[in-house]
Amino acid sequence: MKKNKLIGTMFMFAIAAGALSASAQDRNRGQSNSRPEVRSNRQPASPQINNRKNIGTISRDNAHFKKEKTKVVATRQRPSGAERVVYNNRTYDYNNGRFYIENNGRYIQAPPPRGMRIKTLPPNYVRVNAGNSLYYFFEGVFYFDRNGYYEVVNPEIGTIVDALPADYEKVVYNGYTYYEYNGVLYDRVTTSFGRGYQVVGYIN
Repeated sequence: MKKNKLIGTMFMFAIAAGALSASAQDRNRGQSNSRPEVRSNRQPASPQINNRKNIGTISRDNAHFKKEKTKVVATRQRPSGAERVVYNNRTYDYNNGRFYIENNGRYIQAPPPRGMRIKTLPPNYVRVNAGNSLYYFFEGVFYFDRNGYYEVVNPEIGTIVDALPADYEKVVYNGYTYYEYNGVLYDRVTTSFGRGYQVVGYIN
């Protein structure tokens, strides 16, 4: 009799343990289903902390340019399919993201002035977000959408790009070395994605 009672007690304990295990599994499933989906979104690169990330606009006379050999890109024929753009009484030929000016029968590549507008963006441009602004970046030139046209602009201070054109210039100002292209000054920084160049000012 005692043996039967013991067996019955063990059987009831096994049923209770099984019910508790099933309840725990149900709770775990419920918690798993209620979790929000985690997506891997790449965040904007974070620059290293430095104390010279905003030097504003400086005069060209106050900056020392470390002049290196400048490569002049020129052709004797107008680029095929080039778009003719006139700005401030000067004529440019725009083709595949590059601008040319005519000089003694040769077409010399030159950076576009700020304020110039084009109808189509260069190929292989890069979207660059800075604050609430979206820029289109190609070979050192920033474009901003102006009602269907793309205007050459100065980017906001703090804007970061991955690379600069090969013909940038080094500039020394107040004992620090910066990188200049088309009137925009950059400081080399380390971001969460590697090396970058942060806009710190402009040159008049």
